[in-house]
Amino acid sequence: MNRKLIKYNTVSALLIALALPIQSVHAECDDRRTSGMDWSGCRKTSKMLHETDFSGSRFDDSDLSLSMFDNSDFTNASLVKADMTRVSAKNGRFVNTNLTKAVGYRAIFDSAVVRNSNLTKSEFLRASFKSAQIVSSDWSRSELGRIDFSGATIRDVDFYHSNLSRARFIKTRLEGVNFKDAYTYLTHFEGVDLRNTTNLSQQQIDISCGDLHTRLPEGRWVPDKWPCKE
Repeated sequence: MNRKLIKYNTVSALLIALALPIQSVHAECDDRRTSGMDWSGCRKTSKMLHETDFSGSRFDDSDLSLSMFDNSDFTNASLVKADMTRVSAKNGRFVNTNLTKAVGYRAIFDSAVVRNSNLTKSEFLRASFKSAQIVSSDWSRSELGRIDFSGATIRDVDFYHSNLSRARFIKTRLEGVNFKDAYTYLTHFEGVDLRNTTNLSQQQIDISCGDLHTRLPEGRWVPDKWPCKE
């Protein structure tokens, strides 16, 4: 085959390729919801996605804001940097789930199960985890201001260097929770038993909120005046 013919065929193939429709980088965004799928980078806002098995699925860098995930299962799923702003995931299941750097501003996770999961460097300001079961998870270096843990059970969870200012732990059961270097300004511990927590300093207690029913760890004492009003 002569060189002119080879050059002609090469140019023709290039022109044909350019004429073809460009495939989306995230063509799988149209895939039907199921376990093990990949919606990374996809935009799934204001969707009704409740009661779905998302186990083993990927949502990294996805926009899931305002969507409903009530009673859905995210076991072994990855939601790294996922935007979960104002989602509803009540009774959701997050076991061995990666939520690193996820954002869940004003999201609702009431009665959810969070176990053996990674939530480091995440942002769940003003989110609700009422009556949730949060166990053996890393929630360090995170922004959790005004988060509501009322009635939740939190066991073996690491809040190292996290912002818990104005968080609510009303009627929350705490066991083996690490508060080392956590910011507890006006954090609500009224009526909470803190005796089974670790690394809760006197300074953290002094700037938090408590009452006569707050039980403190050994070696800590009730400040002269709790900073919160009734």
